[in-house]
Amino acid sequence: MMSLVAELSDKRLKYKITHRKSIMDRFSDVQGSQRTIDRKYFSQLWESYTWAAIIGFINDKKVPLGSGGTDNAFKFSVIYNNGGELADALILLALSKSRKDYKALIDADEIIKVIEEYANGGFEIIQSKLREDDSYFNNPDAFIEELLEREEVINLK
Repeated sequence: MMSLVAELSDKRLKYKITHRKSIMDRFSDVQGSQRTIDRKYFSQLWESYTWAAIIGFINDKKVPLGSGGTDNAFKFSVIYNNGGELADALILLALSKSRKDYKALIDADEIIKVIEEYANGGFEIIQSKLREDDSYFNNPDAFIEELLEREEVINLK
């Protein structure tokens, strides 16, 4: 029997094409990118995808991909090989949110689906911040400030 990580590694992560253009390409240093003037926070697409997924998980925002306009530029193995602990975190977060309970431990498709839905939710949160203020993430400290704001909210509860 194939290990869960080996099975996950072969899966391609889907995202909406609109998120690729408006967020992933904007914040990732994609080869051939025309917008070299803009500051890039991530060196690869998988990093901006993982950022969005974590934002989705932390804010408990799950949005199914639905039909139409999706793409998949990389396999889960790219996250696992380049950011092993982040890959482990995504797997654990997906297992904690899965409605299949312990059965998700042997269901790579379910884990990928959950990660995709929370990444999509994270992309929507990022998009809404950009709609409010297009320069929101221009400040390199914006990522840290967003985390600190969340910590304050948690401490108030």
